[in-house]
This record gives sequence, C-alpha cells and structure tokens, in this order.
Amino acid sequence: MKHKKGYILRLLIVIDAFFNVLLLNGSEDHTISGRVGYKAHKTKKKRWLLAEKVINTLFWFDKNHCYNSIEWDEI
Repeated sequence: MKHKKGYILRLLIVIDAFFNVLLLNGSEDHTISGRVGYKAHKTKKKRWLLAEKVINTLFWFDKNHCYNSIEWDEI
C-alpha cells in the first residue's frame, strides 16, 4: 500500500506540473503551487498574492503550502 501512495503522489505532481506548463506557460519542473508561491514572494503583485491565498486555503492542512512548494534549487 505504501508503494501505491508514492505512485499516486508522484502522478498528482506530474499532472500539476503539466497544468503549470499548459495554463501558465511555466517550467515542466515546477508545480502550480511552487510557481504561485515564488511569484507572490518575489513580485508581491495582487494577482499572485490572491492566487497564493486561494491555493493555501485549498491546502489548509499544509501551512504556507505555496511557499513550501518553491524549489529554490531549481530557480
């Protein structure tokens, strides 16, 4: 069962990265949450801060989800 959880999580991450490319023209190596977190942190623009707030609300169980999703070593 543990192997199946890992597989499902990796599959969800790939789907997320796919939509980052498709919808936001982002990098295939980053998720939407990571991209939004990075943009909100660096630009402080209202649209990114709002998107961050929405995503963080959806992932209420992970405090600062977007910021925690940033892959600093790949930026």
